Amino acid sequence: MKKITDLKEMLSCIEPRLTDGQFFMASIESSKIESITDHMEYVLCIYRENEGMTLVFSEEVKKEIEGLSGEAVAGPFSLITLDVFSDLMSIGFLARITDALAKEKISVNTFSAYHHDHLLVPYEKREEAMRVLKELQGKKKD
Repeated sequence: MKKITDLKEMLSCIEPRLTDGQFFMASIESSKIESITDHMEYVLCIYRENEGMTLVFSEEVKKEIEGLSGEAVAGPFSLITLDVFSDLMSIGFLARITDALAKEKISVNTFSAYHHDHLLVPYEKREEAMRVLKELQGKKKD
């Protein structure tokens, strides 16, 4: 599929998709990552930082990861995937998304993967975030 590079076209094609369930974020020591290998189906993202491994995961594995983390688990969040094939070198796309959410006082943590961008918003703000994204896309609330 062809990647979209034009900002206006990307915004009109974002197609936000809300994933069912609650998601969380935690940091664990790199040496403990092997402890969760049996639960990788519930881990959405792992990012290596100087302080440890940051994990984004679903509620099914929350207790196991809480036991490994030396810090508080953050969440719950809702996961919104932007189903647009944006070019990885596009400029301003996430800035426009996060700005629109910030204007509505909705915090957001973003992460980009090869095919799509993903947003973690506070679980209780998920419907409001979807409304903002659909308005940004140019659609009315369903």
